[in-house]
Amino acid sequence: MPIFHLDNHATRPVAERIIRGLRPYTGYEWFLIPQWLRRFGPLKFVSAPMMDRRALHYFTLFSSLNAIMWGAATLGSIVMRKTLGASEMQIGLVSAIGSAALLIGIFGSELVMGRDKRPFIFWVGLISRGTMLLYLFCFNVWTFILISSIFSILHAFLMPAVFGWWHNNVSFESRSRLWGMTAMLTTLISMAAAYLTGIALHYDPNSFRWLFAATGLLAMLGVVTLVASPLRGQYKFTEDPPLKTFRQIVVQPVISFYTLLLRDRRYLHFEAAYMLYGMAIMLTFPVIPIYIADAAKMDYAQAGLALGIMSQIGIVVLSTAWGRMMDVRGPVLTSALDFLILAAFPAVLLLGPLHESIGIPLYVGVYVSHIILGIGMAGVNVTWSLAPINFAGDQDSSLYSGAHVTLTGIRGAIMPTLGALGLKYFGYAPVFTASTILFLLAAAGMLQLARRHPELARPGSYARKES
Repeated sequence: MPIFHLDNHATRPVAERIIRGLRPYTGYEWFLIPQWLRRFGPLKFVSAPMMDRRALHYFTLFSSLNAIMWGAATLGSIVMRKTLGASEMQIGLVSAIGSAALLIGIFGSELVMGRDKRPFIFWVGLISRGTMLLYLFCFNVWTFILISSIFSILHAFLMPAVFGWWHNNVSFESRSRLWGMTAMLTTLISMAAAYLTGIALHYDPNSFRWLFAATGLLAMLGVVTLVASPLRGQYKFTEDPPLKTFRQIVVQPVISFYTLLLRDRRYLHFEAAYMLYGMAIMLTFPVIPIYIADAAKMDYAQAGLALGIMSQIGIVVLSTAWGRMMDVRGPVLTSALDFLILAAFPAVLLLGPLHESIGIPLYVGVYVSHIILGIGMAGVNVTWSLAPINFAGDQDSSLYSGAHVTLTGIRGAIMPTLGALGLKYFGYAPVFTASTILFLLAAAGMLQLARRHPELARPGSYARKES
């Protein structure tokens, strides 16, 4: 019996009606209508096919407005520790829930498989971003954890549809390069939002309530902008697709998840190596905010500088370069280099006591480590988002993206908690050591995959699947 449907005659026109209602207002029309596109923005200044540039325009607007929300949220764990007095295990819990929520990615991917992604993005996007308004009523750490968890679950549900929209509307030749350009711009916006949030919290630690709520409203506007796009990609239906049954929504995604990994062994190997990277970075999630607040004794302004500026500089400067590298060398070799660079992130923090013994404050090590983190994460942002699309080839990428997000959730259900336990019982050094080793193992796994399958250095070969 059909139980869930987001692409029928009742829901499909909603976004279009909203946009038609907004267009008489010049301020909104100014950045949406095609006349503006032809005079400014991606249609004029970006070298790519016309459809790619149109998709880039709408996606950049969506990402930029969401980047303000993500920039402010960067300081969420610091707020938990410094303002709400969260324990190590509470920070570990919110990190684990946020990452484990990605387990539902395969269910979101099943709902949008072979469909116009916009109605789904509209409803789930508005509800997920609207959750940020609940921070207005957050007065203790457990309420903060609850709100963060609800947002994380809904965001994970949304992600495969957003990736699928990009895959459907941007050509293979331009996909990674244009993604890198968008990442560079949105990271600049996120940096500014994080730093300004840190300054605001420095003067009023309780201002996080209205700051987070306001950024959620802007992100909701971003969702409306994306679904206002006339682009549907390769899926141009003459009638609604069949309604989804309970089995198709809950059972079939799990079966498809395992079937995909068993069928495409190259993708399985890739995800195994990527799992090691994810374990390495997630191990540090609950440790970094406590290290910043307790060990390095940094205030909100300094934390905003480290988390919002230092960790993003590399993304701004190098996102386009990483995108070009992936266009040329593919995600396997790109990931291998990424992970080698990222191994230096926990290694620098591990050497903190040595730096302090020669007169270098711990906060300097935090700044340096986060600059390294930004350099590596510039590449990860490209590979994490676009590697599943590469492996999907000409197929609908929703299944590959859903599997990728779900595997992120599996490691996210375990590693932040292990990081919090490691910190509580053993201290910083063992956690940073384990993270460094896992990064190096992840790089080795990618290099082994490249040796076994040399064709993966040619991105176009990803469309040819192994049976």
